[in-house]
Amino acid sequence: MEQPTYPIQTLLITHSDRDGLLSGAALLRALGDTKDTEILVTQGSYLAFELEDLLASGRRYNAIYATDTYWHPRHAQRVVMALKALLVPGGQITWVDHHPSSVDGEVQIQRELPVSERTKIIGDRQGKFEAVSLVAESFNTLNDPVTQSFLKAISNGWLRNREPVPQCVQDWMAVVDGLARSPELPARIAGNVVRELAEGFDHPVPIELRVLGDRTQVIRARTSELLESREWPTLPSVDGGCGVLLDLREEPDVNAYELSYQLFRESERQIDYFVVEEHPGLVHYVSGNAARAERDAKERRGWPDLRVSTFHKGGRWGGTWRSGQGIDLAYLVRQFPNPLYLGPWINAHPYLIKAAWKPQIPLGIDLVRQTAEEIGQHMKCVLGRYGWSNIDRKFRR
Repeated sequence: MEQPTYPIQTLLITHSDRDGLLSGAALLRALGDTKDTEILVTQGSYLAFELEDLLASGRRYNAIYATDTYWHPRHAQRVVMALKALLVPGGQITWVDHHPSSVDGEVQIQRELPVSERTKIIGDRQGKFEAVSLVAESFNTLNDPVTQSFLKAISNGWLRNREPVPQCVQDWMAVVDGLARSPELPARIAGNVVRELAEGFDHPVPIELRVLGDRTQVIRARTSELLESREWPTLPSVDGGCGVLLDLREEPDVNAYELSYQLFRESERQIDYFVVEEHPGLVHYVSGNAARAERDAKERRGWPDLRVSTFHKGGRWGGTWRSGQGIDLAYLVRQFPNPLYLGPWINAHPYLIKAAWKPQIPLGIDLVRQTAEEIGQHMKCVLGRYGWSNIDRKFRR
């Protein structure tokens, strides 16, 4: 049976979080094509399955762009083979990303894929915390007012400047945040979030996307309630600082990132790290059928994951060299490993490390707290060896 044929076209692959959707929209603007480009919204760890689905369907492309999509070493060879097969002769791939795994895999990317000169892989450790900025630099669109608004949104620019966030920006960011909490959303609608967003924040939110914003409003309301009404257990750290345990297993309608960020701000930077336990029903958004089947096998398993994160990300304006560098959790974990509790990490960013904890044992309340306390003791030891102190928590602007 002959495979169906498709017209030669462009494929955009991007991540389902804020940075991914905004960087994808910025790239569409740079291409000047918000209508015909095919859009795949995914997670890097499931990308191989989705590319193989596209290949089996007979699709072929003359250009493939990947933004904010991390290189997954375990599936690297499958991704390479699928990408090369999806390209027509002479086609090129442009990879724009900041994840550590992409930095580590850049040699393989450059060696085995026909990448374009616009490919730009610069990691968080070099101060490139957002893929949106890399897209703007790669395509020389830093002066585009819409792209500028994307950059301001992804870096909380209005909040940092103590300015009111425009209502149109709030509406669109609610849609963006709602996608991650809509794991069964049709791939076409997920792609349309990127496509419509490329028109800018002033572009009205289409009716079919408003349900995503409504979902976000429910989550924001519950997140605000928890911020105001609950005291969270503290964990050990050094020199007057602390860690915080966020046990959210009974809270499906909470944005753990927003909750921890607000707690960090209210603590005046005294919280060094968070140990977070989310609701076991939360799973990643991916577009393809095979990717969803793999996700469900891995993630819909009845017990939650723990992760460790920090908001001490450093930057050029740090008060000390340590505050300028921040707390690089992935580096510190590699330097001072704890095989029992800091084992099979997924290094999503230097400031976020996550893994399944004792997957053979359903985690109970006591075990969660016990595990978090032991992680806290390890983090106290690690930060002590690093030399972290209260003066490093001060951040000069």
